[in-house]
Amino acid sequence: TALAASAWALARAGKRVLVMDLDLESPGLSSALLPIDRQPKYGITDWLVEDLVDNGNVILSDMYTTSNLTTAGEIYLVPAHGNDPGEYVSKLGRVWMPKVDTKMGAEPWSARLTRLLNSLEEHIRPDAVLIDSRAGIDEVAAACVTDLGAHTILIFAIQGQQTWTGYRALFSHWQQRGVITNIRGRLQLVAGLVPDDERRLEYLAALRADAYDLFADTYDYVEPGAISEWNFEEVDDNAPHTPLPIRWNRGWYGLLSLQQRMVQVDENEVQSVYGELIEFLNRSLTQEQPA
Repeated sequence: TALAASAWALARAGKRVLVMDLDLESPGLSSALLPIDRQPKYGITDWLVEDLVDNGNVILSDMYTTSNLTTAGEIYLVPAHGNDPGEYVSKLGRVWMPKVDTKMGAEPWSARLTRLLNSLEEHIRPDAVLIDSRAGIDEVAAACVTDLGAHTILIFAIQGQQTWTGYRALFSHWQQRGVITNIRGRLQLVAGLVPDDERRLEYLAALRADAYDLFADTYDYVEPGAISEWNFEEVDDNAPHTPLPIRWNRGWYGLLSLQQRMVQVDENEVQSVYGELIEFLNRSLTQEQPA
């Protein structure tokens, strides 16, 4: 929902936005931005399967379409699967396979995914690419972080200790592999279900404190009087552990049809619920690389 609202806001500001549904095992983003009759013929899963037999380029132009939402820019959406999923579960079993060439070299699926992204960028020329990755610790999320060259990685969280179990395992893995310094500058926490009443500040403060405990080991140690480009205090509003709030809103919670909600979207309401996240994305787009 946050990604759909962000894509709409960026496109409304005139940006050309490419949206990819990489939550292959729980697809649904396309239903937020496209009505049923605009769903493309193919999707990412179809391409990954067809690419194994060198047919990927044949279906490329039939795996994305533009949203019908009224915006100054355009939203190009690539769904997880096409308008007829077919044997989707069977396809998923082949998605992760490496591609073997005539010289018996094996190209891992993450490298194939990178080729797909490069081809889509060449065809569409987007100002921004937004990728909906699978939640949790899995290969798709890992590929988005380490293989696709993501400029910004949004870490979603809600207040509660159960949030941090998986993130601690993930941060520990990055530290053990020695890659945390290459990743940390691209991370940003996003807070979900932030109360829209007097509990808001308390909720965000507790979330920031827990997030600081998670992030602290990735920050540089600084001697008194020294300066570091990567060291943050707990209360630093510009720190990656300081959450961008998404406020709880009855109109966006438990939707029966997100696509219908997007058609009737109100700019002021989007700004109220997702404003700080959208402002962050706009700032990211002014940097050297696309978000």
